[in-house]
Amino acid sequence: MATLTFGYFLLRRPDDPTGPPVNLIAEAESAGPTQAVIWDRSTDAWTFRPDVAAAILWANPERHEVQRVDRAAAERETTRFTTVPLPTEAELTEICRRAT
Repeated sequence: MATLTFGYFLLRRPDDPTGPPVNLIAEAESAGPTQAVIWDRSTDAWTFRPDVAAAILWANPERHEVQRVDRAAAERETTRFTTVPLPTEAELTEICRRAT
């Protein structure tokens, strides 16, 4: 199967909208159900969590400052909250496919 294309969203605290990001959502661009990967602090891993992504991006956007960024900015900014690099789009696709 083909590699998915992702959009990247940095999350910051609403009380510090210009501060460092606290997480990142990589959301697959598709017409189907939400497929998204986020950094899971409890497991120290990039994890398939479409439920969390949908809640943050669409249901309760006021809970975070959300900024859409390109892949290069996403890779650069993830180093501010994790030492585990952002997976490649092929790896993100595999994370999504394993979970569905």
